[in-house]
Amino acid sequence: MDLKLAGKVAVVAGGSRGSGLAVAAELAAEGVAVVLTGRNPDFVKDAVATIAAAGGKVRGLATNMVSVDDAKRIVDAAREAFGEPDILVINPPSPSMTDGFEAITNEEYLEAHEMFTMSLVNLAREVLPAMKARGWGRIIELASTVKTPHLDVPMPHQNTRVASVSIIKTISFEFARYNITANSIAPGAIQSALATDYLERNGYDPEAFVKMTPMQRFGHGEDIAALVTFLASDRAGFISGEVIRIDGGASHSLF
Repeated sequence: MDLKLAGKVAVVAGGSRGSGLAVAAELAAEGVAVVLTGRNPDFVKDAVATIAAAGGKVRGLATNMVSVDDAKRIVDAAREAFGEPDILVINPPSPSMTDGFEAITNEEYLEAHEMFTMSLVNLAREVLPAMKARGWGRIIELASTVKTPHLDVPMPHQNTRVASVSIIKTISFEFARYNITANSIAPGAIQSALATDYLERNGYDPEAFVKMTPMQRFGHGEDIAALVTFLASDRAGFISGEVIRIDGGASHSLF
């Protein structure tokens, strides 16, 4: 299937490893020029080398994604390398945090708010003017299922992820007239070194945990990447404001 994405420009914020890297690689394979970011310079360098070796057009930037200045730096890098971004994919890293309403500190809560919520706000504000002028754009957030059966997720993660999904919904409504779509993807148990580390640190056996999911396996970054690439295409032009789960059937909710 030709998704007709060749020639588009994408920013993948948080694209240096894991699902973010899979997304960046899949977009590049479709002919999209990609600027990916990450906080670790070595991970960024390796990610760029991997995509470039496969023939992709890619640049990397080692930076955070939280502040207004971060957002401008990221989007300016895309503009200078390839032109105004057509596609924004945001995949913020999860800050370390304790759990429990009484135990969580204000500093931890604010850190989660800045990482999950303000990074989306600032990056979206940076790319939307050109998307409006062009009459085309895609904003895709890698969010979370928030509450996965058999797994407790820290409160700030839950609260701020819900806020970011609400922001995506607002963008989808306000900018639909400009042919701009905005969607959230809610991954469940996706295999990664970070996921395994989180499970082990919190007393979960990864193998036992995955056996409690309906498909009896972890998902993979490529599962996320396939959906992101579809949502970025014109074939998904009437899909907007949605939260789409990729959790192997783990959610018990009907809607």
